[in-house]
Amino acid sequence: MAFKTVSGQVNLIEIENEISKFWKEQKIFAKSVEDRSPDNAYTFVDGPPFVTGNPHYGSLLPSIAKDVIPRYQTMLGKRVRRVFGWDCHGLPIEEKVNKLFGIKSSAQLEEKLGIEKYVQECRKYVQTASSDWRWYIEKIGRWVDMDNAYYTMSVDFMESVIWAFKQIYDKGLIYKGKRVSLFSTDTSTPVSQFEVAMDPDNYQEMEDLSVFVKFELTNTPECINDKALQSKPIYLIAWTTTPWTIPANFALAVNSKFIYSLVEVDQEYLIVAKDRVQYTFGNKVRVIAEFPGGELGGVKYAQIYDYLKSDSKTDFQVYLSEDVNLDEGTGVLHIAPAFGEVDFQMGLKHGITALSDIDEEGNLTIGPWKGIYLRDASALITEDMQKKQVLLRSEVYTHRLPFYRGSNPLIYMAQDAYFIDVQKIKERMKELNQETNWIPEHIKEGRFLHTLETSPDWCISRNRYWATIMPIWRSKTGEEIVIGSLNEMAQYCNEITVNPGYIGVNREPGTAKPTYFFRGEPMDLHRDVCDKVVLKKDGKEYFRIPEVLDCWMDSGSAPFAEYHYPFENKQAFEDSQPADFIIEYVGQVRAWFNVLLRISTLIFDQGAFTNVICTGVLAGNDGRKMSKSFGNYPDPKMILDTYGGDALRLYLMGSPVMKGEDMNFLEEGVSENYKFLLIYWNCYKFFMDYASILQWECNKIDPGTLKASLSVLDKWILARLTEVVILSRKALDNYDLPAATKLLKEFLVTDFSTWYIRRSRDRVSNNENLIDQDTFFSVMYGVLVTFTKLFAPLAPFITEEIYRTLTDEESVHLSFYPEGDKGLLNETLVQDMKTVREVVELGHSKRKEAELKLRQPLAKLTYSLSRKLSDDLEEVIAQELNVKSVEYKKSSAPKPAVELDTVVTQDLAEEGKAREIIRQVQQMRKDATLTLKDKIEIYLPQWPEQYTEMILKMTSAVKLVKSDQAEIKKIAV
Repeated sequence: MAFKTVSGQVNLIEIENEISKFWKEQKIFAKSVEDRSPDNAYTFVDGPPFVTGNPHYGSLLPSIAKDVIPRYQTMLGKRVRRVFGWDCHGLPIEEKVNKLFGIKSSAQLEEKLGIEKYVQECRKYVQTASSDWRWYIEKIGRWVDMDNAYYTMSVDFMESVIWAFKQIYDKGLIYKGKRVSLFSTDTSTPVSQFEVAMDPDNYQEMEDLSVFVKFELTNTPECINDKALQSKPIYLIAWTTTPWTIPANFALAVNSKFIYSLVEVDQEYLIVAKDRVQYTFGNKVRVIAEFPGGELGGVKYAQIYDYLKSDSKTDFQVYLSEDVNLDEGTGVLHIAPAFGEVDFQMGLKHGITALSDIDEEGNLTIGPWKGIYLRDASALITEDMQKKQVLLRSEVYTHRLPFYRGSNPLIYMAQDAYFIDVQKIKERMKELNQETNWIPEHIKEGRFLHTLETSPDWCISRNRYWATIMPIWRSKTGEEIVIGSLNEMAQYCNEITVNPGYIGVNREPGTAKPTYFFRGEPMDLHRDVCDKVVLKKDGKEYFRIPEVLDCWMDSGSAPFAEYHYPFENKQAFEDSQPADFIIEYVGQVRAWFNVLLRISTLIFDQGAFTNVICTGVLAGNDGRKMSKSFGNYPDPKMILDTYGGDALRLYLMGSPVMKGEDMNFLEEGVSENYKFLLIYWNCYKFFMDYASILQWECNKIDPGTLKASLSVLDKWILARLTEVVILSRKALDNYDLPAATKLLKEFLVTDFSTWYIRRSRDRVSNNENLIDQDTFFSVMYGVLVTFTKLFAPLAPFITEEIYRTLTDEESVHLSFYPEGDKGLLNETLVQDMKTVREVVELGHSKRKEAELKLRQPLAKLTYSLSRKLSDDLEEVIAQELNVKSVEYKKSSAPKPAVELDTVVTQDLAEEGKAREIIRQVQQMRKDATLTLKDKIEIYLPQWPEQYTEMILKMTSAVKLVKSDQAEIKKIAV
């Protein structure tokens, strides 16, 4: 094939746009999948983004990695299925609809719209939501099937989710019970603890009113034997930051290991932990007695508010608990079993009453505070306790509280809900975790193992609307039917019909897929339809319970639900598991990665993924969270329009964020990688231009002649390239994208461009040794083609353009990843060339010290080493340092040293002048935009005439002419 010159005014953005267009028109992505054998598959699970949001750097980061790894695996011969997905359920959608209709509460929602209409509006919103994802996906060069994306709101997906629910239910691992979990009063529903913990910004500092409450003992402890005190009121002082829970107090707790003090303050007798006396009262106290906390166990006290009635003998007494600490408060714990994990567990252990004083929207349900939101009620209750003389004091307390999609902090509240018994699978999950390769490695035995060990049972029911239904139907007498498929549901409801082509769940391939209808309309698994479905069994009617499933059940089911498993694609899914690869940011360790393993363990008793990359967190350029109001990050669209997808890919894939470290996003980093791409392009341009001018063709030189005529630089670059092939495969096999990126960039810049090409330029222009010239072209061509293949997964656009032009083949992404010819390895030569470059660097330093430019030839350099370098390598040193000879001096020092003869003789000075003239003429050619083929005449006042031939040869000139003015003239050839 004939090579053509390449424009120096390259526009990489235009090239990327043209390549993207080419991929679409020629269906290169589809070919890359179809060309590989289905029997050699590689799978990854793509965590779906919310359909409402637009991409940001945090979502583009894993999206790019989800392209790099599949491209690499494809080039290894793997068939990589890549299907996009959309997360459609949950509070983000409900918030949009609430805003649209001005809905502030669940009660208002059900009164204003009704559940059926509300769910329909949620569905409508998702179906019409606009998203720029496709534009971004194409701009970053990601290959993924968006036309056949899965949606978590689709009936097929949800059917797989309810199937999963029933599988777990039938194993006895789902139960209904009362447990404490995070609860949102803004949305009136439980919130998963890992959902909050995945983002540090979900915790905010808040000021609350903390109170020191006086609980009067109704019987005097035996440890207080002063008879004078037995007729006086004695109080235990408990501290809390939630005054609104005081009406729900049913017990107090102390620690038997602590010493407690009875003190007199302002003629009142009060008890707190000894180590908290100073904190609670200051210095104006008189200590009357001290005793172990165990002496207070079983002591009774008076209820402060009796709005919540209890006749239980276990209530309103002091219990012993090691959960009481001295870090804050008084050493006396206020116990409201309806709120707080410690409180609730103590209530279960001792049979303490657990009654709540708030409703699901956080409004008080008792006393004069009925209907008032709990945070507002706290001040009123504090004021009331002051009037009742049961308040010692109050003060503002600042602490960090969890938030999630609401303006009010979450609370811990005991609630009746459905739970998955995570405790029964913990050990198995820990075993399966050992089979997983984590990047970074410390996550495996660190954060993820801690997550597994400390996970409470999973509350999977939600009191919401837009989500997959909880597939439980209950009769009026309490019997339940749990449904795991539409077919099963149809067996209990004659209002559900199916299309005539249906022949059962385990139908033969190619037979008609069942389509279900309810009352003539397409069946759905949302509340607007299923709440109307009445099941009948043995003459009884069953009605669906109102709860829906936690949306994380959707997320954890994604690996099989996207296949509509087990109703379709059964073998395809089973052959794909566990997934070879997943990636998300480190916050998903507690969330998505956790629920993926949970559900896979619960249903399949196997891991969900084999290799997982946990990225760090991308912050703004000032270290704060990226925020439009802060103006601390450049618009992603602008970055892609300015620098292109390849530059962004290289910046992010080469960054420490891919090793789990946090990082500030800096535009300068993208810009630097754009400049790197220009270096790559210039290497390619150098080859193309000279190959075109000299009409070089591939296979011009036979292999035997080529091997015999390789210079030391040729042998070295081929050895280095082979090393890079082996190391890049190792890095990518280990999912170490920063190492692969760094390796390839350093090779191109440091080895190929700065050293090999620059040191070989004289072999191209005016080289009378045509075999050497052909050898150089052959080597450079081979290095460019091989490097382009190596680089293709990381920078798919520019490599596609270069590869197609170099090879005339359809696409680099349809080629195979280089394996490397180990016969070209030469560790000694590679190490010796490192030494050569060290010697050269020292020589340049000596020139700088002597203020001698490189164009000025010098007589001699002497280097000291433990052994002599080859003559070929010494010649490389001589050429690079522009010295006439290189001499060796033996040394036992571990590092090389050099001596440079800096004496400039008359002849050396004349040659230096000639080289300066060559530089000036080359600049004139560039300023005149002459091509390499253009011949010139040079006009100069004077020049060293003994170097006339050298000047003509090095500048592609045909004549030197005496003239008062220095100039060049293009001549016709």
